[in-house]
Amino acid sequence: MESAEVKPVKILVVDDEEIVLKFACDALRSHGHSVAGALSAQEALRKVKEEKYDFILTDIKMPEMDGVELIKAIRDINPTIGALFMTGYASLDTAKEAIQEGAYDYILKPFDLHEIRSAVANAIKKRRKVREDTRGEELSRLSDLHKILYTAGNKRGLLKWSLGFALMQCNLNVGFIMFFDEKTCELELFLCQDLSKNLFEETKIAVAEERIREWLLMENVLQTRSPQEHPIFRQLQNLPSFIPVINTVFQKDYEVTLIPIRKGDRTYGLLSLKGAFPESRVSVADLKLLTIIAIQTAISIENLSLLEESRRSYQELEKLQEQMIGLESMAAKGRASAEIGHELNNYLTVILGNFQLLDMGIGKGDLASLRRYINVIGINLEKTKKFIDGLLDFSRLTSEKAECDINDLIEKTLLFISPQNRFKNIVFKKELKQKIPAVVIDSGQIQQVLYNLLNNAADAMGKRRGEGGTITVVTDYDKKEKMVHIWVKDTGQGMSEEEVKRIFLDGFTTKQLGHGLGLTICKKIVDNHNGIIEVESKPNQGSIFRIRLPCGPQK
Repeated sequence: MESAEVKPVKILVVDDEEIVLKFACDALRSHGHSVAGALSAQEALRKVKEEKYDFILTDIKMPEMDGVELIKAIRDINPTIGALFMTGYASLDTAKEAIQEGAYDYILKPFDLHEIRSAVANAIKKRRKVREDTRGEELSRLSDLHKILYTAGNKRGLLKWSLGFALMQCNLNVGFIMFFDEKTCELELFLCQDLSKNLFEETKIAVAEERIREWLLMENVLQTRSPQEHPIFRQLQNLPSFIPVINTVFQKDYEVTLIPIRKGDRTYGLLSLKGAFPESRVSVADLKLLTIIAIQTAISIENLSLLEESRRSYQELEKLQEQMIGLESMAAKGRASAEIGHELNNYLTVILGNFQLLDMGIGKGDLASLRRYINVIGINLEKTKKFIDGLLDFSRLTSEKAECDINDLIEKTLLFISPQNRFKNIVFKKELKQKIPAVVIDSGQIQQVLYNLLNNAADAMGKRRGEGGTITVVTDYDKKEKMVHIWVKDTGQGMSEEEVKRIFLDGFTTKQLGHGLGLTICKKIVDNHNGIIEVESKPNQGSIFRIRLPCGPQK
């Protein structure tokens, strides 16, 4: 019945009497357990270093080292091993010692097969019950940790709460937590001098990353009584602002446990707890919990960084919305209002939708999705900003004019745009009149007009036929009017008479996703140069845009 209820375990039996050792090993081995024997304490220590055992069954009275001392030594190697004692010299003192070492049972010699098997079976059941209770307690503690970290609204609160929670779970009062800010090259440090009195001190220490690089690469937990064993203390021990930390944490008869706050290959900070040695040493079970606290803190720091980034994006969005109010007021004077609103709403729908997804992602802790949502938000904020900047250019158009060779400007413009993909199947022809007078213009603005006309021509030919077409650029000079002429001709789909009449009106566009401001801005630029822009077009016969610019200085 016992064999059906008890899962076999790995047991080390220790006794200096070979007959007793063989009997105990055979009795447990026949019951399905994996059993090894040792005739001395030294042999037992060697075996424990080589393999991990679930239980040790040891005689108390042995030469060189008794069973109680052996258990103490073995628990430095394997802290979770379960202990059972056997002895032929029962006494109250040895029983007390066995109990103090957490013995599951205390067996008197001589014993029979059933007795030793029952002792081990009961020990297995007891340990299983303890582990189940401990697991429930750990789950409760982790649930508390999750609630604390999830409600932390900023890095400062997160660090303080993580340190306080770690100290409380280990029944300790003194420790510190630090975070390295890569942007400011500062160590943000919280030192708790007494958790029971809620005594926390906050310090910021400027430090070059090169100085702490060795610490940032550390992955393992360290328990030490000397600051020289950890690189962060070796490197910073002479800094006036760090000396109080060392003096508080490292004291005689105390041990410091140092856990890296790390996720993946990145170290964010360090969690440190101080406990009296050896009575308040952080246990193996608590080390596991502290490691989880450190990992969860690292994840929360990463989440907060993403949250702060999203907040900055949202603030940028609010600024853009303020600009939109002014722009829509301006656009209300013409027919561009609806088109502007439509264009901006396209961007805002994407941005606001991703903010909602971002909020859901934060709740789920899905970091990959969070980065994707923030990236989409950033891209669309940049698109919105560029669109608004264009509108602002339209509303506050100013010029910096200088003498310019118009033929040279056209050559440079064509050289720049011809490699672009949209002009891939398009042939450019130039009919540039030589030795025409220079014009006084804002070359950047006139080049913007040329870009717009050439792009529109390419789009028009793309709609008509997939093979492309021809764009011809012509320049001439009218001596009588003293004006330079620029023509941009295409072989595209052309426009109807009604479209030609409306071509320069605010908001008019022939493009499905256009905002109707390109040609409006072109006309505004030409007007600001005291020039004239006109269009001639018929369906399926292409279009000709004619620009006339006066020679000589312009006001």
